Amino acid sequence: MRVTQKLKVPILTYHSIDQSGSVISTAPEVFRRQMRSLSENGYQAVTLNEFISSLSEDKTPFLKTVVLTFDDGFQNFFSEAFPVLEKYGFRATVFLVTDFCGKNNDWAGNPPELPPSKVLSWDEIRELHKYGIEFGGHSRTHPDLTKISNSRVESEIVESKAMIEDSLGSEVTTFAYPFGKFNSPVKKTVADSYKAAVSTNLGKVRAGSDFFSLERVDTYYLSNPKIFNRLSSQTFDGYMFFRQIMRDFKALVKRN
Repeated sequence: MRVTQKLKVPILTYHSIDQSGSVISTAPEVFRRQMRSLSENGYQAVTLNEFISSLSEDKTPFLKTVVLTFDDGFQNFFSEAFPVLEKYGFRATVFLVTDFCGKNNDWAGNPPELPPSKVLSWDEIRELHKYGIEFGGHSRTHPDLTKISNSRVESEIVESKAMIEDSLGSEVTTFAYPFGKFNSPVKKTVADSYKAAVSTNLGKVRAGSDFFSLERVDTYYLSNPKIFNRLSSQTFDGYMFFRQIMRDFKALVKRN
């Protein structure tokens, strides 16, 4: 399914809310400032499922809609992010690495500068769910899904969904590809079980966006408040386009 309405909605990507300075970390004071900015500028923060449901039903989203997503399900979402979201009446979507819930982030591929970090426990997940936080799948163990067997791909995608649904007693509809990596077989497996999936392709959701590779805006590029405050501008869209070109160029150089 593709987005057919004329809209441009940012899905923001966060990971850990901490002071480590890693490439997947946002300092708590920066996060608070960003949420205050969204609120003061009239943004409405909805879950990813709420957003895609409005598109599926041909409903026009609120003029200034933003989707806040948090990959990996770090425990500091509970301690640092959620109180701020609650203050502004914002909802969000958290993507869980289910085999590590209640443990440390001991999967491969974490930035070296990120210290061992706790992942949300199932009790914390259930408590957050009661307050309207959405939980989506992010695999069982956070592998590169394009480099494992088909049977393991099935397990990582389908069983992580089942684990969350069993814990929360409600349907899980959204998925985030670990490391943003997917291919056609992986995408098909996700599409068979979920309603939508987010990628790491930079940009806003707009006409032509694929429900199973939705663009996002990585907040790594938004620590400067002057950039963040231009979220709804064409200048910002150009900045994201430039950043994606640079990403593609670096990936090409690395392959060669």
